[in-house]
Formats: sequence, structure tokens, C-alpha cells
Amino acid sequence: MKTETKRLTGSSRSTKVRKILLIGVVSILTIVVCFAGYTVISLYNSLRSINPNAGATASTLNLRERINILVVGVDSRATNDPGRSDSIMLIGLDPASRTMSVMSIPRDSRVNIPGHGYDKINATTNPDYFSDGGIPLLEKTVEAMIPGIKINYYAKADFAGFEKVIDALGGVTINVEKAMYYRAVDTLINLKPGIQHMDGKTALEYARFRHDAIGDFGSQNGEELGRVVRQKALLKAIVAQTTSLRNVWKLPPVISAVEKAVVTDLLPNDMLRIALAFKNTTDKEVTTVPFPGVPGTVGGTSYVIPDLDALQSKIAPLFSPLVPSN
Repeated sequence: MKTETKRLTGSSRSTKVRKILLIGVVSILTIVVCFAGYTVISLYNSLRSINPNAGATASTLNLRERINILVVGVDSRATNDPGRSDSIMLIGLDPASRTMSVMSIPRDSRVNIPGHGYDKINATTNPDYFSDGGIPLLEKTVEAMIPGIKINYYAKADFAGFEKVIDALGGVTINVEKAMYYRAVDTLINLKPGIQHMDGKTALEYARFRHDAIGDFGSQNGEELGRVVRQKALLKAIVAQTTSLRNVWKLPPVISAVEKAVVTDLLPNDMLRIALAFKNTTDKEVTTVPFPGVPGTVGGTSYVIPDLDALQSKIAPLFSPLVPSN
């Protein structure tokens, strides 16, 4: 009788231990699920704040065609300063091959601005210069300059925003090709040649430097030179060095910085869909495209004169929508 009682007591204890373990496992799973849900919701809400009109528009994203995004850096420094386009980059995403084409458009490009005639392209985003100035006018101008393409979305940041995003990514490592020095009232650039890990402030200095014999844009024997080359090199370095950040657990702090720094017309769900489609893309899948043009002077003003024939015959096919495969 005593043996039977002991056996029941041992069985009872074993059952109790299993229940405790089960409760512990369920509790841990519940915490994980809740944390994952909170992370996803926080990520989604952060993405919504980047696009102020997210709730008022329907998605037009088509992952069977090339997606063209105009990335614009503006030189505004004050809160109410609209600034001009200090850097303009056209990025073509091919969801089928998971590849990217990147072309910098020199800010001094002489273009035919719809409704205004010829001027520098960087003036298009400034409503103090053109009454209808802003991103839509810039998009129309780029589409007119490269016939047959469509700008699907844009992303815009100012100098301070750029710095915040780079810092949130943990900085970026760049091989500085030469010494770069420039001093002004509110600016000091003093970069030494060689490989170095840059924070946001230093990366911005590298991307902005144009105070040498080449300046913003130069071309020699069909090779692109100048600041636009550094901007594309910086983008490739960011793509190469951020693969470990492209998952839902590590994205929130990055998105938190982006939401304070970037304005875009991409919808939150579309940002996530694009991020998932290109989460394994490396710098090897990024092709940098030289801008076809040469420095020149028209009416005493310095410009970059685009090669319109090359833009239509060579560049347009790289950024035109892909024909869906059967």
C-alpha cells in the first residue's frame, strides 16, 4: 500500500513538472510572438510616418516590372528652407533578377523643364524659383529628358537626414581616393586618402565634396568623373555593408532614423514588399550607369550638357518597364 502511494506521488510530481515546463514554453512563445507582433506593428507605423499620405492612396506597385525611384538630396539647412536638389539619383530596381541600376544626374544638367524652358535641373524642386517647383516637377523633367521611362516613386532627404540614416546603419566604410580639403564659413571638409569607416557627418562630406579641378561632374574618354562617381560609390558601399540589417528584428532602429529623415510617396506595405524582394541583393547586383553628358557653357552659365541621343538610345532601355515573361 505504501509503495503504491509513493508511485502515485512520483507520478503526480512528474505531471506537475511537465505542466510547469509546458507553461514556461508557452509563456516564452507568447513573449516571442508578442515581441514579433510589436516589432512588425512598430515597423509598419514607422513606415507610415515616412509617407504622410499613406492612408489616402492605393498601391500601384508592380513587382513584375522595373521600379524606378528618384532619390533626391536637398541642400536645405533651415526648417522652412525648401532648398535645391544637391544630388539626384535615379535607381532602377528589377524584381525579376533582383538587380539595381543606378545613375546620378548632375545637378547642373541643362534640361528643358516642362512649362519653363531650359534651366539647371536642380532648380526644379525649389518653389521659390518656380511657382510649381517640387518633386513632381523634377519627375516630369527627368521623364522628359529620358523618353519612355516612368518615375514610380521618390525619396527625399536633407543633409541632416542623410547623416542620421548613415549613423543608424552603423556608418559606412569607404576607400577615399585622394585628399579632400575645403573650408568655408559653415563647412570644413578634411578627408585623408585611404580606407576609413565614416559616420554620417563624414560620409556626407565625402558625398558633397566637389572643390577640385573636376567639380560635380566630368567626363574623359567616356569615363565619368567627379562628385557623382563618389555618390554612386557610397550607395554601392551601403548596399554591400547592410545585408545583415535586412530582417525584421534589426530594421526598427534603422527605420526609426529613416522616418525622421526621409519623405517618400512609397506606401508602407510596398516598402516592405520591395525590402523583402531585394533583401539578398549585394553590391555585385548593382550596376552604376554613367550619365551621358559633357561640361559646357551656354550664355555665360556653366552647365552639364546632356547627350539626348544617348539618353534615348542607351539609358532609356535600362530604366524602361520590363516586359513580363510568360
